[in-house]
Order: sequence, then structure tokens, then C-alpha cells
Amino acid sequence: MTAPARPSAPSVRVGISTISFRHRPLPEALRLIAATGAREIDLGAIPDVTDHVPVPFTGDPAAYAEAISAAGLRAGAVNADPGDLNDPALDEAALTEVVGPLVELAAALDAALIVPAGRASYEPFVDRESDLAQIAASLTVISRLCAARGVRLLVEVLHHRRFVHTVADADALLAQCPAELFGVLFDVSHVVASDEDPLQWARRLGGRIERVHLRDAVPGDLNLSLGAGQVDFTALVGTLELLHFEGTYILELETHDIAEEDREADVTRSHAEIAALLDASV
Repeated sequence: MTAPARPSAPSVRVGISTISFRHRPLPEALRLIAATGAREIDLGAIPDVTDHVPVPFTGDPAAYAEAISAAGLRAGAVNADPGDLNDPALDEAALTEVVGPLVELAAALDAALIVPAGRASYEPFVDRESDLAQIAASLTVISRLCAARGVRLLVEVLHHRRFVHTVADADALLAQCPAELFGVLFDVSHVVASDEDPLQWARRLGGRIERVHLRDAVPGDLNLSLGAGQVDFTALVGTLELLHFEGTYILELETHDIAEEDREADVTRSHAEIAALLDASV
């Protein structure tokens, strides 16, 4: 999938993940996202977070495409968890069985596929080097499946709750994986929750960043609403724009400090604030 042309209106580049309304049925989540004025979504396919897309996926991709289009939205990515990519027992056949249908869904939506790097544990299956090599091998398989269907693979290389949860390990993994294999999904909340410097890392990653997730955080806590943590969103957006980032900023508001009855208002506020930051930066 080729990268889309840069939209003329900066606010068009601010989208919302369905994970922001993870406890709502997908049709309601789509309706609420459309009401904010956002036009691009990430479609949540992470079983521990939401059931918007069940994994293993056995649904009808066309039905998802129709529902998203009917809501006046487009899907930029399917954000999925296909399993523990550092598990030596997850061979190519087993990985293909899970990932294949998710790739078909992404292809039907003309969307990228996002996956995390490793299982939800800091403990290796074997050891650090072996596990990183296993993740690189698994990502090579997934990338090949994506390429066959014209889908771009994006990897949330640093994830505070996954095996690769530090900049050092993320850099070590990226050193094994050429840029053509996949793009980086940069989630600022995970970087800050891991007590790393997001601006410094973003500058080093440069053009490898192809999509950005936004949520607030403090070290050890990545589930905060915008303004409740220590992320400097003005500096982040400004830095990424200076680096000529041309992708989409996605609000993934899996926030635990907002009451469910206040969620719609908070998502709308957050979308407006980031859109205004982007307008000012551009």
C-alpha cells in the first residue's frame, strides 16, 4: 500500500482509534467518532482490550468496510494482536493462520496492519538476543503476508506492557529489520510510561515513523487523558512536523481516569486540541 498524499487540511490528519470507545459496540463507536469530526480510524483487534474485531478473525471484511464507510469514516489501520511473536513455538504455519485473515481485513479496508513486538511480559522465552531474533523472524513472515496483499505492516516496536518495552531493545530490534520490512507505529504514551524521552527517540527514528498514537502518560502509567500526564503534545507535534512526518495522528484514548459517561466529551475535546496543535504547527 502506497502512502497517501498529505491532506491539505491539517486537522484531517487527526484520527481516532475505536479503542477510545472500547467498551461500546463497534457501530456506536463509529458513530461517536464521526460526531467529533474525525474521518480516519484505527480499528481495534486486540482481544485483551476490545472485541471490535475478534482474533482469530472469522468475520466478513466486506461487512466491516461497509459499516465504516456508512459512518462517513475510513480505516487507516487495523490494530491487532496476532500472538506472542517472541514465542519459538509460534511457527510460520500457526502465525499465518492467525495473521492471514487480519491481512485480508486490512486489504479490504485499504488499511495498514499494526502489530506489537512480543508477548505481554518482560520475561524472555529464551534470552534477550534469542527473543529479539525470534520477533524479527516473526515480523518477516507477517511482512511477507502483508506485501502479498498490498498492505503496509506497522509495528508498535516499543510497548510498555510488552517484551520490547525500552528504547534500547526497540533499537536493537530495528537494527535487525530494514525499513522496507515495516514502518514504526510511535505511541508516545508507551515511550513516556517506560520513562524514556519521546522527543529524543523520535528524532533518531526520523522517517521510520509512519503512524503516531496519542494518549497521556507518566512513568509507569499510560492510561491518562490528555493533560493529565507529562506528555508535551505541543513539542511532540512540532518535532514530528519538523521531521516531515506526513502520516496520521491517532488518538488512542484507552484512558482509565475518565468516567464512561464523560468519555464522549473528552474524546471530542482531545480531537479538537490536537487538531488545533497541528494547525498551529503547520
